[in-house]
This record gives sequence, C-alpha cells and structure tokens, in this order.
Amino acid sequence: MYNVALTIAGSDSSSGAGIQADIKTFSSLEVYGCTVITAITAQNTCGISSVEKVSPKMVKDQIQAILNDSKVDAIKIGMVYDKDIIVVVHDELKKCNTPIVLDPVFEAGAGGKLIRNEAFENFERLLIPLSELITPNIKEAVSLCNNKIQNENDMVDALYKIKKMGAKNVIIKGGHFPNSDKKSVTDFLLTDKNNKAIKFSHPRINISEIHGAGCNFSSAVTAYLARGYRIEEACDISNKFIYESIKNTIKIGNGLLVVNPIFQLTKNAKRYNVIEELQFAVNCLEKEPKVFRLIPETQMNFVYAIDNARNLSDVAGVVGRLVRVEDSVRASSSVKCGASKHVGSALLRYLEKNPKYRSAINIKCDKKLIKICKSLFKVSNYDRKNEPKNIKKQEGMSINWGIDYALKKNPVSDCIYHDGDIGKEPMIILFGKNPSDILLKLKKIVAVY
Repeated sequence: MYNVALTIAGSDSSSGAGIQADIKTFSSLEVYGCTVITAITAQNTCGISSVEKVSPKMVKDQIQAILNDSKVDAIKIGMVYDKDIIVVVHDELKKCNTPIVLDPVFEAGAGGKLIRNEAFENFERLLIPLSELITPNIKEAVSLCNNKIQNENDMVDALYKIKKMGAKNVIIKGGHFPNSDKKSVTDFLLTDKNNKAIKFSHPRINISEIHGAGCNFSSAVTAYLARGYRIEEACDISNKFIYESIKNTIKIGNGLLVVNPIFQLTKNAKRYNVIEELQFAVNCLEKEPKVFRLIPETQMNFVYAIDNARNLSDVAGVVGRLVRVEDSVRASSSVKCGASKHVGSALLRYLEKNPKYRSAINIKCDKKLIKICKSLFKVSNYDRKNEPKNIKKQEGMSINWGIDYALKKNPVSDCIYHDGDIGKEPMIILFGKNPSDILLKLKKIVAVY
C-alpha cells in the first residue's frame, strides 16, 4: 500500500514551488500526494503579480475531505497567507497525530510576499507548536527570531529560540547564509531527542538564485517521514536529494532557474528507453551471421548510456555478456543498467570527450581486424605496457588511463585498441552514437573479415 502525504499550501502557476513542486517531489520519492490549496498565485520565474486566497471554509472542506477518507502518513504546511486560514488549519489539525512539517513560506524566491503582516502572530502561536519539524532558511529564521544571523553561533541560538516557540524539531537551512563558506552549504538541526545542534554540510552549487529549493526540501522531508524515516535521517537524505535536484535545475522562463525534483523520474525514463533500445539491438545481433567470429576470449559486451550519463547505473549492458554458441552470438541474460563494468567504464570515459557517442562494444583484437578498422573508422590505440605503476595499482583506473591516452592521440577516434599485457587480452572497442550505429559498424567489419 502506498504511503500518503498531504500538502497544505499555495498554488504556483510556474510550478517551481508550492503545491505543484510538492506533488512532483512526493511522486519522485514514491509517495502519493494529496493537496489542500490555500491560495492561488499568479507568478513566474521573475516574480508574483497577484495573489488570491481560497476561502477558509473551502480550506476546511479540503482538509476534512482528505483526512476523512485517507490514512495520511505525513503532512506539510507551506503557504498559509492570512490569519483566518491559519486558524482553520490549526483547528483541523490540532488533534491529528500525523507528523507535520512546517515550511515558513513568507516570500517567493523571485520576490513577492506570501503571508500578510497581521498573520505572523497566528503563525507563531498556532502553527509552530503543531509542527514535528519546522524548516526555515536564514531569512525566515531571522523573521521568526527578530535576531541577526551572521555566523554559526547565531544560527544555533536561533535554533533554540524557535524550538522554545513549540516546535519539536528545528532545522535552519544554510543556503542563504550570508557569511558561510563559499564552497559549502551548512544546515543545523535541533531535535527533541538531542539538545545539541547537528551540523549538515554539503557542497555549494555555483548557482546564484533558484526557485523552489525550500519547498522541495520540506516536501522531501515530509515524504521521507511518510515512509517511516526518523527526523535526522529524513533531513540528511533530503539534503542529498535537493543537492541533485539543484544540480539538475532547468530554465523555463526569463528569471530564476527552477529546481528539478523529478530528475530521478526523468533519468529512470531515460534508462528504460536505453534498455529497450539496446535489448532490440542485442536481439538483432543474435541474428547476424559471422559476428560470432569477433567475440574475444573474455567474451563481449554491448552497452548504451543515457545522455549526460554520470556512472555505471546510467549505462545499460548485457548481464553476463554476449557469448559464442556454435556459430552464433547469444546473450547470457537480459539487458540491465549497471551490467557492464569494463566496457561501461570505457564508454563513460569516452563520453567525457565525445558526448554524442553513447554506445560501445568490445571485439577481439588481431592484426587483420586492426587493419580493417583503420580502413573503416578513425582509430587510436594505447599500450598497456606504458601504463604508470601508480595507475595499475588503483582498481578501475587502467581503463580511464587508456581511453584518455588514446583520445589525446586522436580526439575523434571511434575505434580504440590495445595489444594487451601480462594476463590481459588484446581488445578493440568500437564506439557509436547508438546501438544501431554499432550494429552497422559490425556488419562492415564482418563483410571483409
């Protein structure tokens, strides 16, 4: 059965923050999201042009509709806009035993107020004591504490002050910290089980301003709480999730870049597509006559990477490799991402120089095949006997060294070979734009081999 999270927040017409961002994050983290809309904003990546609140009665009806029907595992409260909506949210949730994450949404990232001045008193008095966790950034923490935050000691002081307002747990996000280390971002968490602040640090991404980071972080924490994680675990994993979401930001307008919480769903879709395409090519390869003659002693693998591949989990290959069965090629098993270490690693290194060539296959290496490849393709090579000793000692570095060496000699080569070494079979690797391109190259080789 699915875990369910409820978000009570405003609608962002640009979908970078608010209800829309929460739903994307919940879905990406495999949590079913329900919604209560408190306000409708007309906004884009440049700012907010208008806000229209939803009536308190409608907010109340939405909350009751969800809670009367579904078992909600965690609740997030975002934009609440005015004191009347705050009262309704408090009254409907005060007897609820579900963990509540409170995100103090006071201003939009692109500019524009999202809470009325007269609502602050109700926010502090009614909502903070309801929260299992409150997630202000530096600017929001300053608004709550009425204190300047210039350094880490100030951040820790603010944690205790906000906790005294009634929150069980408090995390202050350091993404907006004015005097923090330029190379990293620091968050501080104070929990009800530990009276000492816990420090989280992660690399800073060189993007000046983005839209939606706060909303997506708090909704990620909500999703992990819904899945049963403890507060400290949920905050730590959510930080890593948001780091990747920010690395994968997208530009949809003329203003701020937008955080992309569905990067993992997008990547999964890409992986599915490369698996399907490679599996089809493998099926075709098994029907090709004479290709079996190209299989080396260590067998063959056929790989295909998603665009912008970063590690072996982004590269599909044949589980157990391609082998010779009588006079034909047969796949030992199906195609799966992460199935090929050696050819997959070679392709990842090659992609750094030639990102449009996303497929590769290894074939045996002899003088006749080298001569044929030189007549058909752009060829380079490396000698494993010249490999530095410090490289040989490092597991998995030999392939990277070899590909780098060959590409320095010929950056556009689509065929790289080496003559082997002690205990290492000579090998040729063909690179292509896609599996169909590889199949065509194999056909050209066997036609004259």
